[in-house]
Amino acid sequence: MKYYIIAGESSGDLYGARLISEIKKLDSQADFKFWGGPQMKDVAPGQLKSIRETAFMGFYEVAKNIFRIRDLFKFAKYTIEEFQPDVVILIDYPGFNLRLSHWLKEKAIRTVFYISPQLWAWKEGRHKILRDNIDQFFVILPFEKEFYRNLDTPCIYHGHPLKEIIGSPKPLSKTIKKIGLFPGSREQEIERILPEMIEFAQAYPQYQFVISSVQHIHKSTYTNLIPKGSPNIELSTVHSYPLMQQIDFAIACSGTTTLELALHNIPQIVVYKTSQISFAIGKRLVNTKYIALVNLIVNREIVPELLQGACNSLAIQECFEHLNNEGALSKMISEYAIIRDSLGEGRTSALIAGDIVGGLGTLSRD
Repeated sequence: MKYYIIAGESSGDLYGARLISEIKKLDSQADFKFWGGPQMKDVAPGQLKSIRETAFMGFYEVAKNIFRIRDLFKFAKYTIEEFQPDVVILIDYPGFNLRLSHWLKEKAIRTVFYISPQLWAWKEGRHKILRDNIDQFFVILPFEKEFYRNLDTPCIYHGHPLKEIIGSPKPLSKTIKKIGLFPGSREQEIERILPEMIEFAQAYPQYQFVISSVQHIHKSTYTNLIPKGSPNIELSTVHSYPLMQQIDFAIACSGTTTLELALHNIPQIVVYKTSQISFAIGKRLVNTKYIALVNLIVNREIVPELLQGACNSLAIQECFEHLNNEGALSKMISEYAIIRDSLGEGRTSALIAGDIVGGLGTLSRD
């Protein structure tokens, strides 16, 4: 069978790589064309677009790149028609993938959507796109199944793929010695957030700080922001998971990383900063109390969130001082255990692959 996959960002690249690996176990003749990153590229040939070209975040950033995005749509349609896939698998990346699903429906191409758009946060009405255009819809957060049931939109929950990827959590460190800085996976996030993280690090020469980089961002984006003469700050180019095994605490940009840190048992502070225009628009539209995944899953604050104006070095310092005691850290770790238990049995990618390959037995829509 022929599989066309679109993953436009780093987290989608991670989940896409796992999914491809599981599909290959079930379909020895599987042929892939995909948009993705280094992890998908490592498990299969057929990369058409890199996440370097596709990761846009925020209303202003999308508007600024509108002509590039238009060209991406043209490219997607052309290559899909040329490849003639048995199924198109859309992984997250909702601004692009939901729009493309209309065209796929018109072309009667079987379509899978993997990872829910954040409709529970804003634009709930978009559930009709998923209901009307998608053949199989897989969600990865435990509360999403009930959310879509209430909207009469069929979906399947097999747990979260991170639980299968991340093994047993490390024990809580008794003392903090090394702190990880995770400034995001998009260039505009890094440029806004990393300077605040570095200023925070400079206030604590007694700790070692390590910046987690991502492969699709050029190394100079990070090094240009690190002041000379900062012996306690280093840049890591290894995968983030080995790095998480080495650190005792983290400052992390909101996103998938916050859940990865929780599953590794790393106490954390979550930060986020975008353009003023994007933040102002988002504040009007978003109807959820939290943005960090760990807080959203349990609908209460487990980890502190410092957003926009509060995402500054002094606020991070104040928050860190409040958390830097055994009682506060132990409480956070005990809350992490509740999250871990809610994320399924640890076979998410295999179960989803089985459903997708099994669904190809009937290519007509229900």
